[in-house]
Amino acid sequence: MINLKVKEILAERNKSIYWLANETSLAYPTLYRIANKQTDGIKFHTLEEIMKALNIEDFNQIMDLIPDED
Repeated sequence: MINLKVKEILAERNKSIYWLANETSLAYPTLYRIANKQTDGIKFHTLEEIMKALNIEDFNQIMDLIPDED
């Protein structure tokens, strides 16, 4: 499973999901679901917009690979 660390990064930088919505072309409900891990997928464009707004250049900064439990 891939874990997106959007909520954690926002908290570290004292930013909100509302701030992120204003910095990107993305809707607040979309970002809320992503930040709260309530989605099964994400478009590359969406990930790119989030990374640009957060000044992230390396995918390893925003996501982790968590092994599936068998």
